[in-house]
Order: sequence, then structure tokens, then C-alpha cells
Amino acid sequence: MAPNQSPISQAVLLAGGQGTRLRPLTYRTPKALLPVLNQPLISYELILLGRYGVSEAILTTAYHADKLRPALGTGRRWGLRLTYVQEERPLDTAGAIKNAELLIAGDFFAFNGDLILDCDLTELAQAHRQAQAAVTILLRRVEDITHFGLIQRDDRGYITAFHEKVPDDETGQNTVNAGVYVMASEVLNHIPADRPYSNETDLFPALLEQGLPMYGHLPAREGYWTDVGRTETYLAANRDLLSGQLPWANWPECSADQAKDDVTIQGPTCCGEDVSIGAGAQIGPFVTLGHDVQVGERAALRDCIVHPGAVIGANAALESVVVAENEVVADGHSQTRGVLCTYEP
Repeated sequence: MAPNQSPISQAVLLAGGQGTRLRPLTYRTPKALLPVLNQPLISYELILLGRYGVSEAILTTAYHADKLRPALGTGRRWGLRLTYVQEERPLDTAGAIKNAELLIAGDFFAFNGDLILDCDLTELAQAHRQAQAAVTILLRRVEDITHFGLIQRDDRGYITAFHEKVPDDETGQNTVNAGVYVMASEVLNHIPADRPYSNETDLFPALLEQGLPMYGHLPAREGYWTDVGRTETYLAANRDLLSGQLPWANWPECSADQAKDDVTIQGPTCCGEDVSIGAGAQIGPFVTLGHDVQVGERAALRDCIVHPGAVIGANAALESVVVAENEVVADGHSQTRGVLCTYEP
């Protein structure tokens, strides 16, 4: 049951990117399917939409598009209908939305596909309709704006300027683009068909220049937000969720049932199915073990994400490392930070 039914029933999730900053992990797996607490990254957006009664999510796909439908299915497990639209060639964010035009009816949400967040979608939809905006952008305040798109507003909340990755905000507001939007369907008429077109650098500045009303919504309650765009933020999201920062996330902890004698498990941890942990191993804190993972005797893992099927050798010591699917980590291997992945395309 949705906690607070949204008046908007459709969402477009942008899942066609190549995830270049997460390579080599994304050479074989689209970013949307990277496991976070052993669930696909995109599933956290689907859970959020289902919680607010959104009935259809349109997934725009391009890179590794063939892997998404078998992994995500119809969307029924999240309480909505999942529809897939594939790009013949990459169309960027606005171009991907335009490519789904025939499926869109009325106002709709649009999400960058690499987000994990907790926000009130009903409040966002109501703010959009009250403002009678063409586009409403979810905002958040940050201390360091250099990695984000700065958005400035007037005293009523209407957007007056976009600045990409500037060093400071002279207004002191430090409000940046959170990657979640509400769009009126008429906006689709302003996006050219069949060519790359960006929300951030093409569409939004053009709408502002044409005088269309654009609203910046800063929520009354600041919920959890992260984008999983780099290895560092991927590991940080794992730590955050294991720490309980996303209130509705849940997962199975590692337990003695999966472990041999003398294993030390320091929570919080997350453990998949059919995991084997050798005698004397040390697991945690902030470790996620995927399905069918084998951890060798006396191995030590801390602040790690281990993808399904990986084998961690005896006496290996890993900290702040992501281990790729089916990777074999040599006995005694020691590493702090980074990715263990020998696969090359």
C-alpha cells in the first residue's frame, strides 16, 4: 500500500548509460543491475515508486539492454508495471525520454537511473502542479557544489539560472540538481527526435530561455540521497544502507549458519544465498557478500562488496574493495581500495 498516493502515475527511469566511471564493473553488467545489498541498483527507485502508488515505470535502455528485462521482469514484485524502451543508439537523457514519448500520458516523473533516495513523491508532484510548471526539479542542499549542477531560484521557488559544476554559489543557497524531475507531457514537444539531447545542458536551459515556468522543489524533509556513479560512491552507498540510512531497506545479515568454526562476523553485513565462509575468516563491518560467494580460511574482509560467484582465497585481506562477479582472488592477496576485476571486453 502506498504511504501517500501520488497524483502522478507514470515514471521514466533513465537506464541506458554505459557507466564509464564504474568500469571495469560495468563492462559486463549495466549500471542499473549492479548489486546493492544483493538487489539491483535500479530496484531502489522501483521500490520508491511503488511506495507512492506509481503504476508504471518506463525503463529507457541502450547499453546491455538485453540483460535488463530478464533480470527485472514485469515489475510486479515492486507493485507496478515495468515497460522497456530501447534506443538504437545512445540519445542522452532528454533524447531517451523523447524516445518513450508514445507511452507517456500526462505529467510524469523522470529519474536518473543511478540514484538511491528517499523522498516524498506526492509532495513533489503537488509542488509541480501548484507551481503550474513545465518542469519541476527536485533540489537538495550540499556543502560542496563543484560536482553538481547548481540551480538558482527566485523567492517563489521558480528557477532563474543553471550553472554546471561551478566553484561557489554567490546566493549562498547551494541548491543542486538531485536528478529527479516532474515533467508536463508538453515538454516532449521541445525535445528533438532521434538525436542525442541532454536534460541538463540542452533541454532545461532552452526551456528557461523560452520563458517556460520551471520550478525548483526543496523538500520540507531532507531524506537520504546518493548517486552510484563511482566506485567510491558505490562503496559509500553500501555503508549507508547497512547503517540504516534508508529506512525502508532490508537485507539478510551474515550468520553462523554460513560459517565454519572460529569465524568473526562484525556487523553490519549483508549475505546472499549459498555463501560459504571458511574457518578463521573475519567478515565486516560493512561487507556485502553476493550469492554463491566462497570466502577462504582466515580471509579478512572489511568495507567490501563481493559480487555473486566470487572466490576469496585463503588469507586474503581486502578493505574498501569491490570484487567483480565470478572473480577469483588469489590466496594471500592484500588490497586496500579499488576494484578486483580481470575481465576485459
